Amino acid sequence: MPKPVDYDLSQISAHVITYSDRIQRGTKEDRATPACTAALAEAGLGPVTVAAIPESADILETEIRDALEAGARFILVLGGSGFGVRNYAPEVVRSIVEVEIPGIAEQIRAHGLANTPLSGLSREVVGVTARDSSGALIISSPGSRGGALDTLEVVTPLLPAIFHQLDEQR
Repeated sequence: MPKPVDYDLSQISAHVITYSDRIQRGTKEDRATPACTAALAEAGLGPVTVAAIPESADILETEIRDALEAGARFILVLGGSGFGVRNYAPEVVRSIVEVEIPGIAEQIRAHGLANTPLSGLSREVVGVTARDSSGALIISSPGSRGGALDTLEVVTPLLPAIFHQLDEQR
């Protein structure tokens, strides 16, 4: 079994995007974003920024690209991972990543099944934008507090290995 990787996650800036018309308008309480920012801080990541945007593929793509340009190396998109009318988050994330990591998405869904049989309805997408130190990890996650925390419970232990691999000198 490989040894755990020692990696300083405090150098990794994160951006959490809440993809929800109702949360963006303020007509629904956002329980997932605060829980995720706390979990990311507890995992040792550097600064975490947040944004709430309406359910629009174009706006989501712009928000992700702006976050990448600002230096975010971990982007978590909360919401839009189902198959409803405006659930475009997986398609947008897939269009931006260079390398998809389907095993992590499968792990997230499997982990979620311990909490809800609805886990299999989610279409998480996990991937990196490049195969080197310019790469960022992007995840399309459920927008519910439980689904988002399930995602982070699977992903945060993997972050040191993911960023070590991206930053590895070749």
